[in-house]
Amino acid sequence: MIPTNALMRLRRVATAALAIPFMATTVAGCHHESALPAKPPIAVRLAEVTLDQSTEGLKYSASLIPYAQVDLAFRTAGYITQIKQVHSADGRMRDIGTGDYVSTGTVLAQIRPQDLKNEVDESAAQVDAAIAQHTQAEQDFNRARALYATQSLTKPDYDQAQARFDESLAAVNRAKAAQGQAQLSLGDSNLKAPFTGYILARNIDVGTLASSSAAVFTIADISAVKATFGVPEDAINLVHAGQSLALQVQNDLTKYSGRVTSISPGADLRNRVFTIEVTISNGKNRLKPGMIASVELGGKREVSQPSVPLSAIVPYPGESGQFAVVVPEQESGQWKAHLRRVAVGATHGSSVSVMGVQVGEKVVVIGAQLLKEDDSLSVIP
Repeated sequence: MIPTNALMRLRRVATAALAIPFMATTVAGCHHESALPAKPPIAVRLAEVTLDQSTEGLKYSASLIPYAQVDLAFRTAGYITQIKQVHSADGRMRDIGTGDYVSTGTVLAQIRPQDLKNEVDESAAQVDAAIAQHTQAEQDFNRARALYATQSLTKPDYDQAQARFDESLAAVNRAKAAQGQAQLSLGDSNLKAPFTGYILARNIDVGTLASSSAAVFTIADISAVKATFGVPEDAINLVHAGQSLALQVQNDLTKYSGRVTSISPGADLRNRVFTIEVTISNGKNRLKPGMIASVELGGKREVSQPSVPLSAIVPYPGESGQFAVVVPEQESGQWKAHLRRVAVGATHGSSVSVMGVQVGEKVVVIGAQLLKEDDSLSVIP
């Protein structure tokens, strides 16, 4: 039997032991509930929604590409022994290169022909050998046929003679085909320009081992050029095949006229635009591949829709192909970010028409991509 005093001491120890976890839990809970530092406001710049009443036509940027462009390569591998020579600006002769003009059929380069001539000679010898074997097989087959007709030869021996005759005939045909291919390769030891145009690139020098899979020249026909650009869905009905369009390039006041020669039947899945191709005559070679041209589409138009800078448009969270703007609102003296879904219309310059905002409202134009709903804002004047 435990003494009363000892029992009381045990109860006090047990009570203290139970109290320790409770105190630890209380302390831990107080520590967990300590507030984290508040996220600092994000600096943004605002712009006012305006009413676009422009009477300019829909304008798009187009990239100029050659009317035709091709990479040239040799049919077979070989060492470059000759490259066409032209006069340089200082009067000396040099290898043809970037920017030089060539006519159809011009020999641009040549690989060592002796290697190919050797292949032609070897193929001719193989043809002779195949013909000789075929002649012998034909004689054997004729004798076998005569003996078989008098029942002096068994059927298996006759079949073997006929098989050797057929195989030798096939060997002759293969050898002649190889000879024709060798002769064709020899004729292609000279690399010729397939059309009149300008050299865009030369990737070889005399002594280079040319590969049959590597382009040695790139040639382009720029007697005409193509201007390619994309238009959104709401403007695709303003363009049709054969339509005449005006184009203008930077630092050139001349307006060039071209015709629509290709319209993509479907929109690009990434940017949802239709690719348009306009062909422009380039008789004076003033238009160069790689230039950027401005294309006016659909004539004049009146616009009276709310308009915001393109930088104000952001993707709508969680919904592919949907867009939004960030509208700041003051709450208890602090600016807060609020996403608002909008419908995007035609672009004009650096702005875009939208539906879903009112003229005079403010939208975030710098920093919008970094914002989430209810983020705190610091407005930069």
